[in-house]
Amino acid sequence: MEKRIIITGYGVVAKEFCKLLLSHSQSIKSMYGFYPKVTGIIGRKGMLYEAEGISLDELTSYGIGSDALTHYAEEKNIFLIPPKWNGDVLVECTPTNIETGEPGLSYMLNAIEAGMAIVSASKGAFVHSFKRIKEAARKKGVSMKFSGATAAALPTMDIGGYSLAGATITRIEGILNGTTNFILTTMTENNLSFDEALKIAQLKGIAERNPSLDVKGYDSACKILLLTNGLFETSFSLNDVQIEGIEHITKEKINEAQEKNERIKLLASVILKNEHLSLEVRPRTIQPSNPLYYVNGTNKGIVFETEEMDTICVTGGASHPRGAAAAVLKDVINLYRREL
Repeated sequence: MEKRIIITGYGVVAKEFCKLLLSHSQSIKSMYGFYPKVTGIIGRKGMLYEAEGISLDELTSYGIGSDALTHYAEEKNIFLIPPKWNGDVLVECTPTNIETGEPGLSYMLNAIEAGMAIVSASKGAFVHSFKRIKEAARKKGVSMKFSGATAAALPTMDIGGYSLAGATITRIEGILNGTTNFILTTMTENNLSFDEALKIAQLKGIAERNPSLDVKGYDSACKILLLTNGLFETSFSLNDVQIEGIEHITKEKINEAQEKNERIKLLASVILKNEHLSLEVRPRTIQPSNPLYYVNGTNKGIVFETEEMDTICVTGGASHPRGAAAAVLKDVINLYRREL
């Protein structure tokens, strides 16, 4: 059984996803009962489409972006065409835009209307229009998965949705952004200011040139928002999250915490109390009794508190494009895997 994949956006995550398919497709067929085949990739200049499947070996040798798609098309003597939605699943990898959700939002809605399932590595459309996308998917009877958008390789949605199925989750608390955790760890271990640690993160390629989404807490807020809406069947917006970033954390505050054997971490949380959910992102001082105390560098971690299963914690998860791509592949597999 083949499953036709259409990818929107061909940046580093999409390319890593294609590389994983190139190396894993045969094992996916033997282990999970279906063969994933990329038949289309949509970029800014049009759609690269081959009904029999795009040669991922050749495509992944051309770099990223629309230029890579154009190069491939020229080598194959084919043309880029307007988008068409005749696949089984859309893998959405366009850049995150929390202001409008575009272009991912329109891509998703068009794919859903055509009866395609959705797997997304991008947060923007879900942050902007979660309720709209969810209602459209339910109306058409298609599935949507977005674990790659909620902390890349860290299996947040999987634990909350599958491992804790039937349990009453009363609190979720996590370090969901590797960039800010690296900055705080660097400040702590090297007695540096925020600006000094940020510069190191940028030189290492961990922080963006404009790090606002990370350091001001918005990336973490987007992730806890998606986790909450996905696991609690809610429709909160970003305006419902109280957000405070780390840009005002000083060397002195770090030292004060160290003197008490504590550490400052940027924590994203949702708390269920009296049947009311509250969402927040803010720097907090935590003690060694908290498992997130030991999550350092670019690593991430999440803690689930439940009434029936007590406390569950998972840490780690690669904070790089390959890790995000692997989360996307996992979602595709979980859509179609045969039951053992």
